[in-house]
Amino acid sequence: MKPFFENDLGEIYQGDCLDVMKELPSESIDLLLTDPPYGYSFLGKDWDRAVPKVDIWKECNRLLKPGSFAFIMSAPRLDCLLRMALNLGEAGFEIGFTPIYWAYHSGFPKALDISKVIDRRLGLKRETVEMPGRQRSALCWGKHYACGRREIDFTLPASDEAKSLSGGYAGFQPKPAVEVVIVAMKPLSEKSHTDQALKNGKGVTWLKDCSIPTEDGFSRFPSNLLACDKVFGGDSYMFDLDMWFEERMGSLPKDIADRFPFLFVKKPSKSEKESGCESIGPKRWCDDEESVDIPQKRNRAERHNYHPTVKPVKLMSYLTVLGSRPKDIVLDPFLGSGTTAMACELLGRRWIGIELEREYAEIAAARISNSGLKIRASLGKERPDS
Repeated sequence: MKPFFENDLGEIYQGDCLDVMKELPSESIDLLLTDPPYGYSFLGKDWDRAVPKVDIWKECNRLLKPGSFAFIMSAPRLDCLLRMALNLGEAGFEIGFTPIYWAYHSGFPKALDISKVIDRRLGLKRETVEMPGRQRSALCWGKHYACGRREIDFTLPASDEAKSLSGGYAGFQPKPAVEVVIVAMKPLSEKSHTDQALKNGKGVTWLKDCSIPTEDGFSRFPSNLLACDKVFGGDSYMFDLDMWFEERMGSLPKDIADRFPFLFVKKPSKSEKESGCESIGPKRWCDDEESVDIPQKRNRAERHNYHPTVKPVKLMSYLTVLGSRPKDIVLDPFLGSGTTAMACELLGRRWIGIELEREYAEIAAARISNSGLKIRASLGKERPDS
């Protein structure tokens, strides 16, 4: 089985993760960390039409050492979250742990305005109006995407039917502000967590290393809530993923920390997503104009990294530290554009990534190569410790 890409810490395999994992030895993986398809379907991609099947999670379970943990990103939508959790349980994972909730304020509303649909059905043109104090592109891209955002006008209902339903949106689609990290564990092979830890160092999470630092020099025991963007105002310091990552970066040489583009981002910025991808031909995220209207498809800009669900390096770094030690092997069977591997490069973990789509594997290889070169340029052959 030849890797699509490899370096001194890890390798990418391009293909179906179930087929690739069958070639890997049992109990060879220390941590499973992945952002699999959520099963939303609206993304317009074949790989997103369902959550991963039980057989995939069974292979993941086989590969993990007894007592090893798995952190699996999931949608907060109950049907998707429920199917993901049930499949993990059926595959043999212990799932009796609280999830981790990642909160942010940079999500994009996806709600369908019923009054606009009604007027469009009737063939009526709506009057454009100015809304003082409101951003015209409020439903589109934030400041990191200013070069490519498309402004959406505020309009008034034209028909009596639309007026009667003005302010109504289809179903319940609030602005997304939370994603879920399911915490699962391969069952212990020993009688207790203590016995397991003594035998192979597993059955534990490294919570002390994930304490949240505060500006006054103290730290707080980590909770099941991670916050970005100071989303809770003055209370954010208790859950501050940004502050935790700033402290981690402070352990690296200043030149490497300064060059990383993802120290103070919310969801990943354009610079973080595209670092190292300059040689990859740009294109739009999706050119399917007939499918459902969502913010990703309203944007007209072409990107070098056009993967639709890129997670921030700081989030995957936190989860890597929580579940592994330096030189451990981290598996991501849904590598996407490579953020898990980038976190492993930063933290001195070995990694294996599997990606079904060749175009995303190419993006991942480019991003990993760039981040690895930056780390090596500052540290030589010495790897950063956790």
